Amino acid sequence: MSSRVQTESASVISEIHLDQLCQEKDENVYLQGTKILGYYSFYYDDQNKSVYCPDKSSLRYLDLPNPVYIDCLRGYSPYIKYGNKKPKGSNLLRWILENETIVRHYNYDFICNNGLLKEMMTVMHNKRDWDLCATKIRGQIVLNRVNSVEEKESIDARPEKENQSTYVANNLIRLITKNINHSHSTAGRKDDSFYGVFHTKIGSHRILHSGYLGCVASIKELDKPFEEMQFVLIKKYNTQKRKSHTPFHAITWWSLATLARVDTLVRAKCERDFTVKKIDKLKVQDLIFKHRQIVFFASLNMVLDQIKSTVTEENKCYRFSFGAKNKKMTGYMTDIDDNLIPSWYINDQLPVESQ
Repeated sequence: MSSRVQTESASVISEIHLDQLCQEKDENVYLQGTKILGYYSFYYDDQNKSVYCPDKSSLRYLDLPNPVYIDCLRGYSPYIKYGNKKPKGSNLLRWILENETIVRHYNYDFICNNGLLKEMMTVMHNKRDWDLCATKIRGQIVLNRVNSVEEKESIDARPEKENQSTYVANNLIRLITKNINHSHSTAGRKDDSFYGVFHTKIGSHRILHSGYLGCVASIKELDKPFEEMQFVLIKKYNTQKRKSHTPFHAITWWSLATLARVDTLVRAKCERDFTVKKIDKLKVQDLIFKHRQIVFFASLNMVLDQIKSTVTEENKCYRFSFGAKNKKMTGYMTDIDDNLIPSWYINDQLPVESQ
């Protein structure tokens, strides 16, 4: 059973080979009319409680040092497993309820985040099992990425170098950007992140999705209306075994940037001691060839087709496991997890703390 689903009583309700699912490549399938609808901020407080803010308080701008020499391990602790925290899907659900006057003008079949859409676009290239949960509520399918058993075990067993690399990926962003208060960090706000909310269409599917927006290109962008700000995506690659980023880097970076309407990638070359001495900028469209972009759009469209045809009952949780080795997409019925779909959203009411 892919990803060793923990619900022993779960029974398979659908199964398909991914190579069969993704073999069709319709050149007319691509992201259409992607529009940014709004934004929100998110962070963890000193008690590690997640905090949602309907504002731009987590917005950052690029502030590269000159000359470039950055110790990205600054602040690292070997006693912490980094990368465990995932942005809560309920943040987007809360934004939707708070902005009914905006979303009522848009039809959408799916609600999810860009990280999950990226996984579906690159599904044939994943080297680890991964899972998602889908629940239809008021006619729309809410999708959430969930850790498979394999992923949880790999985090616990992560070697020191990999843990450092995970830390560095996030710390680098903090070290080469500043927040709207012109500081690298804000007291009491950990993992400070800024998200855009988008509406897009692919094939017959309409999607309302949120995506991490790393930072704007310069401090001058802060004076512009939000819809006109130019954002950049910050990524790094390690030089232990390579002179440049990998093909897998290219497709994941391209996917995330394209979903967020970002045109420019800020790429950092991370040395073996996790220092950065070189940073350059790349055009997102140059990361992969046009004919390969078509393949990833087709994969996303086909996976959404399969989910939509399987998820038919309202207020029921469907879990889909994607096998990296057997290349199968397997669907199960399971219980609704309040951590994924909070009861206040099911009841169409804002959480108490927002009132």
